Amino acid sequence: MKLVIMMNKAEKTKAAIAQSLVEMLQRKPLDLITVTDLTANAGVGRTAYYNNFKNLEDVLKYIYRKAHHEFFGDKFKDPGYQFSDTYIKDMIDFFDHYSRLLSTLIKWDLIDIIAKYNTNLVLAYTEKYDDKVIKENAFYFICYTSSAIFNICVLWVAREKKESKEELFRLIKYFQHQSQQSQAHSSSSS
Repeated sequence: MKLVIMMNKAEKTKAAIAQSLVEMLQRKPLDLITVTDLTANAGVGRTAYYNNFKNLEDVLKYIYRKAHHEFFGDKFKDPGYQFSDTYIKDMIDFFDHYSRLLSTLIKWDLIDIIAKYNTNLVLAYTEKYDDKVIKENAFYFICYTSSAIFNICVLWVAREKKESKEELFRLIKYFQHQSQQSQAHSSSSS
């Protein structure tokens, strides 16, 4: 039996616009893409565009949100996830899977939009955590648990994934170990 997923008209329109933006970003930077060109390439009208998005940055956020949700689901509901090896492997796999899109965003200096949006996605989960310290210090928590790995993966893609996924994982684990050793050494020296 074949599973058929039905998309409503709004989702089809969003998907067409998103695909069009990804295609156009392969050729030129975001600031040179007009709504007119985007909608013509997507085969939708300007009204349909403005019914779904405020601006092109919104389209980028939509693309990233869909990719993020597709890949991570609700794993961030567990605060321990961000401390796990599974999280590191998932981040590496995410950046590997979406490396073409992410390379394009890096090329046009758009990765900051995604980084900020990623932070907001994770922040939404921290509001639901039982841990009072994490809830009250969510930005610090995200910087400690996510930002470094996110930035390493960005650099990995920017460097055209010179290391294998396994080598990158081992490198991150090495950095974590060194950080823990350094903290332990600092604590015992005090």
